[in-house]
Amino acid sequence: MGKFAHITTRLGVAAAATVMAFSMQGSAEAAKHPRLVSVDASKCSMCHAKLMRGAKVVHAPVEDDCTSCHEVSVTKEGTTVDLSAPEPDLCVMCHDGLEAAAAGDLETAHAPVTDSCLTCHQAHAGEQEALLTMPKTELCAECHDTADLKEAHGGQITKSINCTSCHSAHGSANEKLLMGSIKHAPFADGTCDVCHRAPFAGRIRLQARGEKVCISCHGDLREEAGELGSIHAALDGTRTRAGCLSCHDPHMSPNSTLLTASGTALCSQCHSSVVEAASVDTGHAPAAEDCSTCHQPHTSENASLLTDSTPDLCLMCHDPDDENLRAIHLGAVMKELDCISCHSPHGAGYEKLLAENVHVVLAEGCDTCHEGAVDRLKDGGESSLCLSCHTDIGEFAAEAEVFHAAMEMVRCVECHNPHASPQERLVRAPSGGECTGCHDDQAAGPDEVAHGVITLLGCRACHEPHGSATDNFLRVAGSELCLECHDSARVKTASSGAVSWLRKFEVSPEVAAGVAVLELSENGEHGHPMRNHRVLGTPTEEELARTEVTSSGDLSCLSCHDPHKGKSRHLFAGGVGSPYEMCGICHQK
Repeated sequence: MGKFAHITTRLGVAAAATVMAFSMQGSAEAAKHPRLVSVDASKCSMCHAKLMRGAKVVHAPVEDDCTSCHEVSVTKEGTTVDLSAPEPDLCVMCHDGLEAAAAGDLETAHAPVTDSCLTCHQAHAGEQEALLTMPKTELCAECHDTADLKEAHGGQITKSINCTSCHSAHGSANEKLLMGSIKHAPFADGTCDVCHRAPFAGRIRLQARGEKVCISCHGDLREEAGELGSIHAALDGTRTRAGCLSCHDPHMSPNSTLLTASGTALCSQCHSSVVEAASVDTGHAPAAEDCSTCHQPHTSENASLLTDSTPDLCLMCHDPDDENLRAIHLGAVMKELDCISCHSPHGAGYEKLLAENVHVVLAEGCDTCHEGAVDRLKDGGESSLCLSCHTDIGEFAAEAEVFHAAMEMVRCVECHNPHASPQERLVRAPSGGECTGCHDDQAAGPDEVAHGVITLLGCRACHEPHGSATDNFLRVAGSELCLECHDSARVKTASSGAVSWLRKFEVSPEVAAGVAVLELSENGEHGHPMRNHRVLGTPTEEELARTEVTSSGDLSCLSCHDPHKGKSRHLFAGGVGSPYEMCGICHQK
């Protein structure tokens, strides 16, 4: 109905119709209205309270100002109440965009709309959305015999069908009041059984689940992306149940390729923060105009569905031989730079598209680290240049009992970007990517699940990156590290509602809610995966007598779980995929 059809107060349907009928009878009937002293001082609801009683939806003017629709006049002869304008002209004064429909000017007009809005809508209040006089399906069936329509709809008509999912209720520029001019071939041909099975128990059924229906015809859209390529998550169904329908309408659309929206409006449904960042003054103009300028919609040989690899993609618009561009970059060969290591391809709120985290020395000038040219760095570009400012890191690493060899074997810039980065601490790659460059054996493979904290915070969540007092640079030794996040007794909640891990990191309550938290015994040694199961330490003789086990020695979190990856979200050790298989290692029948 429009912007006034959303107020959630209740109002009697029969009474609403009575008042509108009274109003439309004109001044002859209106003269029967009791005399008012003043229109401004009077409240219609004092007498017409029954119109506000019991309804789910109330037309906004009924609560805000009745004179939005009614003209009330007080004269010596009495009080008259009439409509401010004839209907449907009165309705379209507020419900923008329906003028052509009400006037019958659309190519396919809907007769009830050109006749009277009250054919389908209540004037004041009602039980249905949009102030409809009855539920949508029943309302349409008042004029259209659904039994006669079944054949035209390939049998895909049930009592619960929503006619307005395909047809415009007020009128359309397309035949049969269809909402889109571009039709899916099976829909246009009426061959519904290509995608649908016969309805069952009032439900419309597909031939297969999710994107499998679409792929049966459009299999070419899922060609292998290559080892370094990418597939849109919506297409492979890994991150959304909607699959292809996340972006496409299966029947018709006003947009090309049956898209549910056009341009960035479509992408913003899932990537709203990216589109917003691109749309501000400091955003990247091509990204604000059309995401497909740089991204493929389905698959790509490049990461992030890019149409080309960087910097080649960037240099399609930015001339690598531009002297000003090279001067800003201290004479660097632009074709050899990784643009997105410093710049956000969409925008992060900073000038020059600089990434979210910017090295403070950029404000002080390039000559803080460079000697006139990009390839001439002070101290030869060794880590000593960085440690001249970051003395605390150097001192910490020097005093650490376990020293990270990377502090001597590689330069700081191998792990950190010296200019800007989307990651905190100017780390080059997200989700531990800077570490797995050397420790690739700890990275999750294509068929494995990475430890959630690595994706969220990176390897630094559990490891000190520069040096530590414990083996493997762990922040806390052994199972104590795991229990800092997974033992309910140790997880702390700040006054702000944020959850604290390891007394160092804070995450939102929403993120923390997705983390498995254990309710262990008072001494912390029992309670997982069942109440009396030992978690830590050496099983007692009494415990061993309760069940036959094939293992011995102390138990720890690592007895069953891999701290980095696993075949399932449980991160079982040894590549085990199921709880049954994991338990069977010790408890064999």
